[in-house]
Amino acid sequence: MLTDDHIYRQLQIQLDKYPIGYPATKSGVEIDLLKYFFTPPEAKIALCLTLRCIPVSQIHRRIKGRFNMELSRDDLAAQLAEMFRKGIIRRAESRGAPRYGIAMLAIGMFEYQVDDLTRELVEMIHRYFDEAFGAEFFRSSLPQLRTSPHLKAIVPEYIVDTYDNMRHFITNTKEVIHVANCVCKQGESLIGKPCRQTDNIEVCLLIGSTGYAARNRARELSKEECLRILDLAEEKGMVLQPGNSRNPACICICCGCCCGVLTTAKKQSRPARFFASNYYARIDMALCKGCGICLQRCQMEAIVQDGKNFRVDLDRCIGCGLCVTGCKPQAASLIKKDKITVPPRNTEILYLSILMEKAGKKKMIVNMLRLLLGKPL
Repeated sequence: MLTDDHIYRQLQIQLDKYPIGYPATKSGVEIDLLKYFFTPPEAKIALCLTLRCIPVSQIHRRIKGRFNMELSRDDLAAQLAEMFRKGIIRRAESRGAPRYGIAMLAIGMFEYQVDDLTRELVEMIHRYFDEAFGAEFFRSSLPQLRTSPHLKAIVPEYIVDTYDNMRHFITNTKEVIHVANCVCKQGESLIGKPCRQTDNIEVCLLIGSTGYAARNRARELSKEECLRILDLAEEKGMVLQPGNSRNPACICICCGCCCGVLTTAKKQSRPARFFASNYYARIDMALCKGCGICLQRCQMEAIVQDGKNFRVDLDRCIGCGLCVTGCKPQAASLIKKDKITVPPRNTEILYLSILMEKAGKKKMIVNMLRLLLGKPL
């Protein structure tokens, strides 16, 4: 008979096979996190899920065959609904019948804990990012998020592609838009580090159907309200990070003091290489007055003092444009890169591309078949 520890280890191994994996550590903090999220019976149920959401009947057959659990279909449906409510799995609706799938840690289980965070969880997440998950998050050449520039930083001669123009995207989307509290800002506040950029933490924009709204963790807002949030982000000096696709499901509005992505990247020697961005900043030393506003607004520590003036460290610049929009003498400008990165068409293709890079083409064919059949990898 499998012990609870074996069940959690099996779940860790399964999660590690997905696009953004779940690597083991020497300290075992990854198991502590799983024990925080899942009871042993819930861990068994999670082992019968996959990235593709599948119906309760299919999950019921799996759990009975794999673990011989005496659980009726109705009881399983209730348990799955509770796991979704807890924010540890995903749910999709199909003709009124719910289907359920596994959630990765990030973007996933951690973000789903918004409004339910505890200091214990935040401290464990920090440990896991430092020990293993930070490297895993940035391992792929295809990041989950990209950096879109603030449009006030773009000079007129640049044609801004629609996937880099968040105002155009919001104005033209036919999807419903929600806003939720920022889980990173909530978490940092819990450990005594409130955001230095803004007091408003309701800044996470969600596009389309979302588990946040289904769990009452987000509210619907108009396009006009959404555009005002984008204006506020520029005013307060926060980075726009939409999902890395042409139809992003989210727009994260991030700061260098709270955001797990930015703070983890900043610890690296050349963090710019981890970001999908089509722009970089440049400061004209002849125009620079040495006021230091760009230094204050940069969230990536990419502004370097050079005598009385400032310059941009391109190994750290992610092309957000915050230094440009705050520069009164207009010494800073945003330059479009010669090589443009076009994001995948949608989130599904993004994750499949990350998985192909991780597993290799031959293994990916097998993985594709398993995903199509709704089987764990």
